[in-house]
Amino acid sequence: MFTLYTYDNQRPDCSLIEKNIVKERQYTYITATKALASVREREGLIPEHQRLEDDRGEKRKMILFANIVRAWTKQKYALSSRGEEKTMLYRAMNEVSKGTTHLRDLLRHDFSSWIRILYGLAALGIDLRHTSLPEEKRKQLVNPVIETHLKDIQSSFYVQLEKVGKRLFEAAARDYFQEKSSPTELVIMEGFTYFTDLQKWFIEQCRIQGKEIVFIVPYRERQKQGFAIIEETYNIVPTHCRFTLETPQISGKMDVAFLQGQLLQNESRTIFQDPVSNVRLAQYPNRDRELQGCIAQLKFWFDSGYEPKEVAVVMRRSKEFIDRLRDYMAMNPLHYRDRKTGERRKVELVTSPRLLLLTPVGRFILNLYQIWKENSLHLQADLLESILSSGWLGAGIQDSTPVFRAVKYQYFTNCKSMDEWLGVLNQLEQDSEKDTIFRLPVQLVDKETVRKWREVIELLARICNRLFNQKEASVAKHIEILQEELNQMLPKALRKAERIVLEKIQTVFQELSTYFSIPLTTEEFGDAIHALTKGENTDEEDESQNEEEELNPDLLRIVTPETLDGMVYKAVLYLGCDNVHVPVLYPEPWPFYEDGRGKHLMTERYMFLTVVRSASEQLVLSYAQKDGDRSFQPSTYMQEVERLLGSKREVQGILDSLDLSLAHDGVKDVKIKSAKRKSYDLSELAHYGLCPLRYRLELLHPEARMYRNEWQLQIYAQSTWLNRIYGQIERSNLKSASKDIFYQSLLVFMEATRGEIHRMFPAFSPIVWHAIEIQVKDQLDYLSNWQHSFFRSVFKGSKESFSVLVDGEVEERTIKVTFEIPYMLQSARFNLAMFGDLLLGEWLLPGKDESEGKDGQGEVEIDGVQLFRNQYQAVSWWRKTINSFFAIEKGQVVIENNHTKRLKVHYDSLPEKVGQLVKNIESNKFPMHSGEHCTSCPVRPECLGIGSQLGVAE
Repeated sequence: MFTLYTYDNQRPDCSLIEKNIVKERQYTYITATKALASVREREGLIPEHQRLEDDRGEKRKMILFANIVRAWTKQKYALSSRGEEKTMLYRAMNEVSKGTTHLRDLLRHDFSSWIRILYGLAALGIDLRHTSLPEEKRKQLVNPVIETHLKDIQSSFYVQLEKVGKRLFEAAARDYFQEKSSPTELVIMEGFTYFTDLQKWFIEQCRIQGKEIVFIVPYRERQKQGFAIIEETYNIVPTHCRFTLETPQISGKMDVAFLQGQLLQNESRTIFQDPVSNVRLAQYPNRDRELQGCIAQLKFWFDSGYEPKEVAVVMRRSKEFIDRLRDYMAMNPLHYRDRKTGERRKVELVTSPRLLLLTPVGRFILNLYQIWKENSLHLQADLLESILSSGWLGAGIQDSTPVFRAVKYQYFTNCKSMDEWLGVLNQLEQDSEKDTIFRLPVQLVDKETVRKWREVIELLARICNRLFNQKEASVAKHIEILQEELNQMLPKALRKAERIVLEKIQTVFQELSTYFSIPLTTEEFGDAIHALTKGENTDEEDESQNEEEELNPDLLRIVTPETLDGMVYKAVLYLGCDNVHVPVLYPEPWPFYEDGRGKHLMTERYMFLTVVRSASEQLVLSYAQKDGDRSFQPSTYMQEVERLLGSKREVQGILDSLDLSLAHDGVKDVKIKSAKRKSYDLSELAHYGLCPLRYRLELLHPEARMYRNEWQLQIYAQSTWLNRIYGQIERSNLKSASKDIFYQSLLVFMEATRGEIHRMFPAFSPIVWHAIEIQVKDQLDYLSNWQHSFFRSVFKGSKESFSVLVDGEVEERTIKVTFEIPYMLQSARFNLAMFGDLLLGEWLLPGKDESEGKDGQGEVEIDGVQLFRNQYQAVSWWRKTINSFFAIEKGQVVIENNHTKRLKVHYDSLPEKVGQLVKNIESNKFPMHSGEHCTSCPVRPECLGIGSQLGVAE
């Protein structure tokens, strides 16, 4: 017998439930969410017979569906833990792949999907060892080949469990329900938006065994669009078995109450006519600004008298937001005043100890179990970088991380084995003592740094060799061995912060004993530690909140819409109300495809309505236009709220949160003394003319002038290779010849320099070198095509300079502008600077000419500084300056034509332009000029770091 009780306002209290439903009968109470379970237990609604033993052997009242069913089932069957099940699945995948590494890696790549499939099939009672896949399921397979793998994996998985005398929870629960679905004749189920397959089986068995099930959910007839998922879920209940519980109104605020009653109505909607004062809609330019706005809103609420237990921050996918919110709360601590004691207390966020494994120190431990494969070191550059930065190996090694990161793409990305690492490090040590081109990051390295890295790699090999030299052992034994190794290598120079984290991590290991009672190999133990960082819960809700939340008044509630159902808070703030998170995008099911888009949208509408219905006094909805490289629009639900209330959302600009009035008077009035120089390099003036911020960062940051990412180094390798080829031409005294003969000569020079160039960039793969070779050949082909017209020889260039007079404070002063041309080309009439290697080395890309067919393509002005519009303009000015110097200053003009006249005009304009650039530099004007040139800028990482801090770069 099924009965449905609905309420359209506040959640019914215990007295209402006892009067209308319990009626002095024995009953079992089950909830869908932990939040509801906590509330009902505090109200004293949970009977004593629900005090059962949990997985830790402790007795407590069980209310949440997954918890109480597991406790019941454990009384008859030995159940595997979620951690053990993951280990058994790993073993099954290894067995099914039969040593085929590619297949094993493919299966492991979709590990979370496979474990979910096994749980799903068990909940449906499908054991492919004894039956075939139902035809309906077979038709849903996205690929028929999966059926074979699925059968083999499930069979091996169950065999592994049976070997240790364990059963899968879902399979055991089905058998338990068939014998005894509930200890009482009356079962009350509250807050279930929809039913999982296991819940459906439980309900069906209760019906077969003559139990009475009473469902309690919110529902409002005139808001059918919002409650459509409730209607669909409970269509099993006949109309005559449905009743309504009268409860008090959720909100006494007119605008909040109006929204709760009008949102997602199926009829025509009215517009709220009064001023809106308790519902706020906000738009932010980026996610960081949204989180800062969240902190500001929370501060306002706490200053107004709210306590943390009265406030809820809602996130649709909390893992995308919570870490950054935690960082902002650490930088901007929140406080509230306890109404009972008057004490001012700090607001906290709940932190799971297992999250400490995601700290740099914790990641060091995780990485130890990832760098040893097939009894040898298998260390990738990214993992070594993580280990160096962890701080575990001491402050000195931690401080070398930026240098390692800078040279990684030039030297280390192909390194994995011990021999490869030691070989490349030996080469790096030798290269670090040579004179090299200034933009290569090898300049940052010294012998002492290389020695430290070599010692780290040798240490890691020794530790892993001892850790993995163990057969299957208990979790306690693995923990003991790990702790012994960690204690032996503990450096004296460990920073205090890392030492504190390390002490806390020791407690995390004890959690493993809860999840494992079977012997594990070292690799499996490593997988178990990694699993801790992801959590072991697979319940129907996001269990991100700890049980201590309900007991600690200082904890801020971070919740998902699922956990809010039936709950009420005085103030609710919903972050990320955009078109990607609200409604959340439909996840395509795999490997069984079933079109559930309609049900998904019904659920999403209900989830949004749940958030709105959870606020009794204040409601804030916000979204960010950008998050990294992703762009967002406001949620369609947020737009509907905006329309119903007749109010516009607040638009927060980039600079709206910068309050200069908060700055100290001394800071606002300080005048920076300008630095005056007598000489400048032509390239740095050109770079300033394009982006003054780049010029400044290259002066301030030790790594800023280095090319550090992979594609920059690939272009720079082209420049270096051309430079070496030009050197071969200069030494060979090559003369003009037919195109084919000349080109073949150049290819000989290219081959002669290949080994030297490859040694300079040992991290490049064969594919990368193939691409570089094509580009270099294109440059050589260009030279071959035109050499018969002007080529006489190549000779070494020199350092050159010219002087200009610029205005000074008292009188004019002379500024020397310098530049160096590595190689010159001698023609019949004059000498030319060879730009092939020079341009690629200094600019990487020449820029795109955007002036064709357009007007107004002159310079731009930013913060009072005249700048080149784009990289093409900057490169053109730089090249023309060099060419005009040789043509005019060196007197190489043999005949006047339009080209030489333009060079003359350009050279005559240099004093004014150079004077303008120098004056702005010495006036400390360094605005950011963003554009397409940012993609090739070597200071991009530092620029983005400053930009995100100031709110000007996205």
